[in-house]
Amino acid sequence: MRPFLALLGLWMGCGDPGEAPQGVDYRPPGTDEPQTGERGTVKISEVLWSGSVNGEDVWDPTDVFIEVRNEGNFPVNLSGWHIVQEGSLEHTYVFPTTELRLDVGAHAFIAAKTSGCFPEPDFVIPELQFRTGDPFELTLLDVDEHLIEPAGSESAPPFAGGYDGVRSRSMEKVEMMFGGQGTDPHSWHYYTPANVDVPNNDRVAEDCRGNTHASPGRPNSPDYSGAFAAGSLE
Repeated sequence: MRPFLALLGLWMGCGDPGEAPQGVDYRPPGTDEPQTGERGTVKISEVLWSGSVNGEDVWDPTDVFIEVRNEGNFPVNLSGWHIVQEGSLEHTYVFPTTELRLDVGAHAFIAAKTSGCFPEPDFVIPELQFRTGDPFELTLLDVDEHLIEPAGSESAPPFAGGYDGVRSRSMEKVEMMFGGQGTDPHSWHYYTPANVDVPNNDRVAEDCRGNTHASPGRPNSPDYSGAFAAGSLE
C-alpha cells in the first residue's frame, strides 16, 4: 500500500493548475478600438454579383456590392473586419477604417466603386469583384479573424441573382425570424420589387432602378411568398 499512497500524495501535491486560459478574447463594444463580434450577430444579407444595368441599358459587370446586417444586441464598428472570398476567385477584402457604428437591425453595404449605380456606399473596396455566374463563398470575419458568418458555396453556382440580358437582380437573404444559414440555398432568393409606399431601393441611382433590382443598405425585399419574415424554431 505504501507505494500507492506515495503516488497518491505526489499526484495530490502537484498544485493548483490555476484558471483555464480563455480560448477567444473579445473586445467589448463602446470603446475606441476596433470591435470583435460573436458568430451569427452580423450576417451577409445581400450580394449583387451580376453587375448593374444603367438607364441606357448598359451592363457593367464590375459594379457589384456586398451587404451586411447587424442582428446582434449592440452597435458594432466594422473597421478592419474581413470578407474572405473562395471559389473561382480567391481574395480577402478588408473593411477600411471608419467611425460608422452599425446599429442593431441596420444594414450597410460595400461597393466596388461610386461611379456606377451605387453612388453612396458605406464602404468602398475597389478590389471587390465576381466572375459572373461562377461559384463563390464569402466568409465574414471580425477584426481578430473570428468566424462570424459564411454565405454561398465555393463549388455550386450562386444561389440566386443574375443578369438575363435586360435586368440584373441581386441575391438576397430571406429575412427569417429563426435560422437561415448563409450556406443553405433555400435561405436566399432573387430581389423582387416590393409594392410599398417607401421604396427599399433608394440607394440605387435613380436612372438604374428600372433594370438594376437590388436593395443595398435597406431591408431585403419580400420572398416569393410575399413575406418579409419566415422560418421556424427548428
